[in-house]
Amino acid sequence: MIQLLPLAYTQFQSLPDLLTSSLPQLEFGSHLTAIQVLIYFLKLIPTRNELDPYFNSFVDKSMKLLMGIIKLPVSREDENGQIHIEWVQTSQCVLVKDPFIRKILPQELLLSHFNMYYVPEQLASECNERTLIKLGCAPLQFSSIIRLIKELYKQHEQEHSTKTSSIEQIAQWLLCIDYVLQQQQQESEQSRGGQYERVETTTITELKQLKIIPLSGHSRLVSMDEYNEEVILFPLSKKIQYKKPFKIVLEDLPRLDERLLEYIEDKFPRRYESIECLLKKLGEY
Repeated sequence: MIQLLPLAYTQFQSLPDLLTSSLPQLEFGSHLTAIQVLIYFLKLIPTRNELDPYFNSFVDKSMKLLMGIIKLPVSREDENGQIHIEWVQTSQCVLVKDPFIRKILPQELLLSHFNMYYVPEQLASECNERTLIKLGCAPLQFSSIIRLIKELYKQHEQEHSTKTSSIEQIAQWLLCIDYVLQQQQQESEQSRGGQYERVETTTITELKQLKIIPLSGHSRLVSMDEYNEEVILFPLSKKIQYKKPFKIVLEDLPRLDERLLEYIEDKFPRRYESIECLLKKLGEY
């Protein structure tokens, strides 16, 4: 019985040719692509909540069989700059729906560092996320982002400077990290698990060790652990008139470089509050 879904997948693959040959006068199958056929098939796969619990083991075992059979179409640029489609195993695909993250963290980076591809946007938007993950697609992991940050610094021999381009790059990394944390929280809530707080604590601890914090008046990025006994303030509000003695005291304390938040507010205003919340968790006030 567990062979039914793999067998159905095999039959679905021949659907465009079958329709074209059986209904040539209507040209019905000529516009049906292999990607569309795959989407139709994935939508037919039942989830655990859609069936009687008796069939859960059938679905789980069928998905394990499909994991080794189904391939996903990914776009890849060849040496001549031409884009072509390759079909790869689901285990080589990362599931990210957010277009901002896909732009900030382009597929070329995933491919060069992890030999991974993004799940095509059409598949990611139209197909059930849990189905794709059960088939072997991986959500974007915090550990992958951290590894990528470290490798890029090492590969390009980048200094941990606070020049504007570096600060903009840090802002983009923070957006990726915040996205992963939000996805982990949603997954924990959906599965009714209690793992998120522990995972978040571990994540924040690791982030504090990275030199990704630009401070006003400093030429090098710092880590939060370097200032674990000090208070790091957010940039002083330009809307508030501080009394001179108080302002002198505030300006003498470590402050986040205002260019970081200005860049996020300008380029990603909808993410501003979320990033501000993340920075507060890191220990900024």
